[in-house]
Formats: sequence, structure tokens, C-alpha cells
Amino acid sequence: MITYSQEKTKVFLLAVHLKSEKLELTEESLREMESLATTLNFELIGKEYQSRGTPDSRSYIGSGKLEEVKGIVEDKNVNLVLFDHELSPNQGKFLETYLGCMVWDRTQVILEIFANHARTPESKDQVELAQLKYMLPRLVGLWAHLDREKGGISASRGTGEKQINIDRKLIRTRITRLEKSLKKTASERQTQSKKRSDCLQVGVVGYTNAGKTSLMNRLTGAELLAQNKLFATLESTTRILDEHSKPSILISDTVGFIRNLPHNLVASFRSTLSVVKEADILLHIVDASNPNFEQHIATTDQVLKEIDAEQIPQILVFNKIDRVEEKMDRLILAKTYPEAILTSSHDQDKVESLREKIKAYFYQRFIKEDIILPYDQSHLISKFYQLSTVEEIEYEEDGIHISHAISKTNKKILNSLLKS
Repeated sequence: MITYSQEKTKVFLLAVHLKSEKLELTEESLREMESLATTLNFELIGKEYQSRGTPDSRSYIGSGKLEEVKGIVEDKNVNLVLFDHELSPNQGKFLETYLGCMVWDRTQVILEIFANHARTPESKDQVELAQLKYMLPRLVGLWAHLDREKGGISASRGTGEKQINIDRKLIRTRITRLEKSLKKTASERQTQSKKRSDCLQVGVVGYTNAGKTSLMNRLTGAELLAQNKLFATLESTTRILDEHSKPSILISDTVGFIRNLPHNLVASFRSTLSVVKEADILLHIVDASNPNFEQHIATTDQVLKEIDAEQIPQILVFNKIDRVEEKMDRLILAKTYPEAILTSSHDQDKVESLREKIKAYFYQRFIKEDIILPYDQSHLISKFYQLSTVEEIEYEEDGIHISHAISKTNKKILNSLLKS
């Protein structure tokens, strides 16, 4: 991790546009990289991309462009060059040697942001685990200079190689400890989820900076930190959607997604993302004002697939609709996605409409039934109110007549209580 001083780190952004892909995607990805740099409080000196058929195996970009960037680095005193791609260890080593400054790829930038935003012990462990797995194959060459100090003609290994092996062992030991710690945390999280198994669960997912936290605040009356920054939220947070709804509806916010989200990071955050897999329904939040929202939808769906959550039903929610200035654009959006909800966290009426849509989703799938509860089981009445929506209750001679609506899961819980 970089130690930040009063003087901002000067950075230059680089990307390669593969001719087989749309140029618009490269430009959007480079703008996104700029936002990542801004989130890290870097000073942007400039940005460029080069169109190529394939990336260069040694430097990713061509020799001519590389020489041009080297001149910019020297003239502008650039401290760090950011590549909007994942570089191999050898490519990263070559580029740093050639340019004479640090070089980070997209994965390293995202890991740095996660490290800065991690607050809880769990999220810190998750980020550290991803960082160590990223670092492990990149140790080669870090200690090569020590080979010059190698003594004795019978030595089988250089000092640098020995140091690399020591570092590898230390890193692997630390990785094992972190994995054990996170496995324990995941077990504790699973125990907590069992305690609220009688509740209905809503997971909030979407591209980073789509306004998920702000919308969740308005839906629940919570005061969670909402910032106009990428990956402002890393920890999963759960709140009650409506305290008057029975059974309780819990809504959970979690880390935002981004294109080319590092695989090690997704793997490390599986415990936090488990709230998504356990949800009965997902609110897929999309920034309606972003011109590349379709790509954002596809990215979120891809990450959901990666964590085995693609089969969970979704409500597509276009947020920030107030920022879509053209009426025609809003009409096209509504027609293209007729099942979606267009809303804004700044419009309370639209927020209320979304809340009712969520409640209606569950209620429409409830089993509606009439039950006669014997008086000797009247102590279970509170469970009916806890596990279901009680519509009518009457005390008759043959027992307590209860008309209610209940989910399939809670019906199984209630049946087991009635039989016991």
C-alpha cells in the first residue's frame, strides 16, 4: 500500500484498445479507471490508449507508445503509471524498469481502494488475503540484486532466490491463517442467518456507485454512510425494510461490483457476499443516468453467476432517474424494461412505490389459508403474527379461526410448531 503524503501522487493512465472490441468500451473503461484514481486521491497527469490487434507480450503496449509515455513520465515527474488491464508479473517488472517508476495494473488499483475502505476485521482480512494471492506470483525478481552478494563457489542458490523462497513461505503461511479465520467468520455468519431464517430476505446488488446505499437509507430510514465514491461500501449491512410488515423483511446492502473485478477479491469476499446467495429476491440497482448502464447490468449478472446466485429472482431498479434529463430517454427506458422500476433516492414517493413493490412481491407468493387453532395451542398465536400476515382472527366454540398468508418456508416452521 502506498503511504500518502500532503503532495498528491502524480499518475498517468494507459489502456490498449483491442481492434476486435468496440472503442466505446475502451473509452468507458478508461474513464472508470480515472474514477478509481480519483477515489485514491491521485493527481491525473494524462491518459492515452493505443489500438492494437493483440497486447504486446513483453510490455502490453507497443514500443513506440512506450517510448512516448517514458518521455511524459520524465517531463511531468509522474510517480505512477496505471494500466487499465491485468498485467503479468513479467510485464509489470519490465514496465517499471523501462519507465523508471511504479506501474500498477487494474487489479492492483482496485485492491488498493478496497484496502483503504476496509473497516471491519473481516473485510480487512478479506482484502489482505486477495492482496497476498495477487503478490505471490510477483515475487520473482524482487530480490535478484542479492545474487551479486552470493558467496562460495559451492552455493547452489543465489541469495535472492533464497529470500524469494522465504517470502513465499511466509506469504503462504499468512494465507492459510487468513483462510482459517475467514472460514470461522463464515461459519458464524451462517449461524446468524439461521437465527433469522423466518424472515424474508432482500439482497441489494449492482454496479459500484449506482446509489445502492442512498436508496437503502431511504427505504429503511437508516443512516448508512453514502459517498459519491467507488466501493464506499465493503461490509454487508442488514436493516428492516418495514417494521410493520409481518413476517419481517430484511434488506442487506453489500459491496458494489465493477467490470473485471479481481477474481481473488470475489473469492475472498464470498463470506460477505453470502447475504446475496441467501436472499429470497435481489434488488438489482442500476444508475439510469450512466450511458453504459447496459454494460453495468451485464457485469453484475456475471458476478452473480460467479458466486452461484444467478438463479435468485431479481427486481431491476433504475436509480437516479431524476438525472435522466430527456423525457424521451425515460420513455425508452420504461418501454425497453417494462418490468423494471424507475426511481430516485431523492423522490420519497418513488421510494415508497419501490417498498410496496417489494412487499407485494412476497405477498403474491404467500400461501393463503384458514386454520382452526385448538385453544390448548393458543400460545402459538404470537408465532402466527411473527411468521405470517394475519388477516382475520375469530374466537369460536371449536377453536381459534385464523385467516393468514404465509411463505412456504415459514409454513414449514409453523407446521412443525403445531405438531410438537
